[in-house]
Amino acid sequence: GGRDHRYFRIADGVPLGRAHWTLIAALVVALTVDVMKPATLGFVMPGMTREYAISTQVAGWLALVALTGTTVGSVLWGRIGDLFGRRAAILLSGLMFMGTAICGAMPTFGWNLAMCFLMGASAGGLLPIAFTLMAETVPARQRGWLLVALGGIGTSAGYLLAAGAAAWLEPMFSWRVLWLLGLPTGALIIVLNHWIPE
Repeated sequence: GGRDHRYFRIADGVPLGRAHWTLIAALVVALTVDVMKPATLGFVMPGMTREYAISTQVAGWLALVALTGTTVGSVLWGRIGDLFGRRAAILLSGLMFMGTAICGAMPTFGWNLAMCFLMGASAGGLLPIAFTLMAETVPARQRGWLLVALGGIGTSAGYLLAAGAAAWLEPMFSWRVLWLLGLPTGALIIVLNHWIPE
């Protein structure tokens, strides 16, 4: 067992290679898209409240449903990842982001709630997988600061993108366009999946 132990110490001490950086970049983008989804909720609420003529309290259900979806997703995606592999789980998240873009065309608030739950689930599922992949593939010496950086950069970028999209696109197209952004961002995750190891 001594030889194996030494091998792992060497592997843990290796510098970050190109493959590591590619994975880190892919995960930062995936996390940014992931955070952008729930962050967008705050920006669609005012327009949605007006269009469906609902109270702010009723609109608040959107956040609750999304958070419930996130919790369910993180448990469910863990199982999917174990059964079918991480890439399959990430692919499913990307496909569901694209699917929930249909929220932008939903005629009623109830349908938005259902889609919101699915969006929360795919966002919640992607998050632990991204961090697990990072923890498993990055050498131990670099792991700590990189995990913090991944979380920090991904979260800030996600919120900034959501805010930017709302400021730039919403005045031109209404709140629905913020949901439709699920299509390109979901497609982006599917493309990134190519650089993610199993």
